[in-house]
Amino acid sequence: MKRLAVRIFVLALAVTLVVIPATPTGAQQPRRGGVLRMAHIGEPPTLDLHTTTALIVQDIMLHVYEGLFTLNSGFEPKPMLVDTWKVSPNRLTYTFNLRKGVRFHHGRELNGDDVVASLSRWGRLSTRGRALFAVTQSLSAADAHTVTLRLKEPYGLVFVDLALALQGAVIYPKEVIEEAGAGPVRRFIGTGPYRFAEYAPDRHVRLDRFDGYSSRSEEPDGFAGRKVAYFDSIYIVPVPDVAVRIAGVTRGEFQFAESVPQDDFTRLQGDPNLVPFVPPVPLWLTTVFNKRSGPFVNPKMRQAWLAALDMEAIMRGTFGNPKFWRLDPALLPKPHYMWTDVGKERYNQKNTERARQLLTEAGYRGEPIKWMTTMEYQAYGISAQIAKPMLERAGFVFDFQVVDWATLISRRARPDLWDALNTAQLTFPDPTQVLVLSHTWPGWYESRDMQAMMTLLARHTDPKVRMDIWKRAQRLFWEDVPAIKYGDYFPLHLHRKELKGYTGQPGHAFWNVWWEGR
Repeated sequence: MKRLAVRIFVLALAVTLVVIPATPTGAQQPRRGGVLRMAHIGEPPTLDLHTTTALIVQDIMLHVYEGLFTLNSGFEPKPMLVDTWKVSPNRLTYTFNLRKGVRFHHGRELNGDDVVASLSRWGRLSTRGRALFAVTQSLSAADAHTVTLRLKEPYGLVFVDLALALQGAVIYPKEVIEEAGAGPVRRFIGTGPYRFAEYAPDRHVRLDRFDGYSSRSEEPDGFAGRKVAYFDSIYIVPVPDVAVRIAGVTRGEFQFAESVPQDDFTRLQGDPNLVPFVPPVPLWLTTVFNKRSGPFVNPKMRQAWLAALDMEAIMRGTFGNPKFWRLDPALLPKPHYMWTDVGKERYNQKNTERARQLLTEAGYRGEPIKWMTTMEYQAYGISAQIAKPMLERAGFVFDFQVVDWATLISRRARPDLWDALNTAQLTFPDPTQVLVLSHTWPGWYESRDMQAMMTLLARHTDPKVRMDIWKRAQRLFWEDVPAIKYGDYFPLHLHRKELKGYTGQPGHAFWNVWWEGR
């Protein structure tokens, strides 16, 4: 079992990171108390983690919900609600033994029926859930603390899929799933260290410490290991104006601000009361095309967009300081173990004439293209504004729409409302999880060849075989252009100096975080 687990875990992202321990040597011992106020970029589109890949929902609700597995700081799957597990020799049967004594926020103990109900719903609604359940024969609870997953064929990504936080396989009480039916959940109940207390639209989401939390005993590492809720409450406040977010942290009205401009790094670094925080693993900036309806069903339209762009000018104009960006054609950025620059000859073409030729071949006659972006994540809006005149010189005409993030997330599920949108892609543990390659994620890349390669990647565990398949897949991406990759970037967050224990890897987690000197 251990050999198999190691073999599967090798598929996760191999990165070298400095992990900040929960209690740094020589620092004041953490203590309970106080309130954390986090200024986020806007309103969450939902609080139902099964239904969205919006990062803001993960940032809030991973304090409330937990899954069978989670990711550590190296993006490796680690057990959370699972105690022990075993895999059959033929890799078709997975038996999960749940931790005993884990309670939901409404007081009832977690059991196997909750897991079956939650994972079944996740398997219908989420991109990775559908991938796993496509090869699932059955999921059942043998007893209150034992769940069995039987597969139709070997699948190498079971642990990784169950551990992902984004649109994650988190566990709700069975009765909450039943109440939801085919719609969204109406009660936000999990097993995490903080419980949902209040959602006041345009004001805040409030989370309170869950005193009945049952923590793991391992050392904290990313989202894994021991979790301690030191704060009495956490308030996540929508603050779309980045200047207001920065001023709020500077004055102490907020203690943490999501996504501040990289150009402000040097100035913020000079304030002894502030900590400008740069996560160690990049995201990548992208325009996603609607390939289900509209002009970008035609691949020549997508190829024309790519040909027109000067990626260096876009990235420099968006992020300024080269500390925060780099040009790279890879869909899994360094230091991912499956990094490759295959397809680089199509990246950063800066060829306006070629773009015009492709538009002519596509039969484009200047119909306005609905291009949707936001300024709540400033990089998405600024990059679009820089790219827009490059594309207009090639002949594109735009209906340019700058909306709030919640509106963008809502609209992107409807292919009749948009043609292109700006967003970002996370660094995922495995290439099969790159969202822009999925036929179910908004953008709807329905390529038989790409899906066949994703299926092969899920079946194989040999690193050389998988790398060969992935190189073919990345080459197809740059030929078919389901989305644009502009480049890698490192976000910048801001927090007060007295906030201790925050690591930011693999994402925002405010358990094991406390006030020093309060």
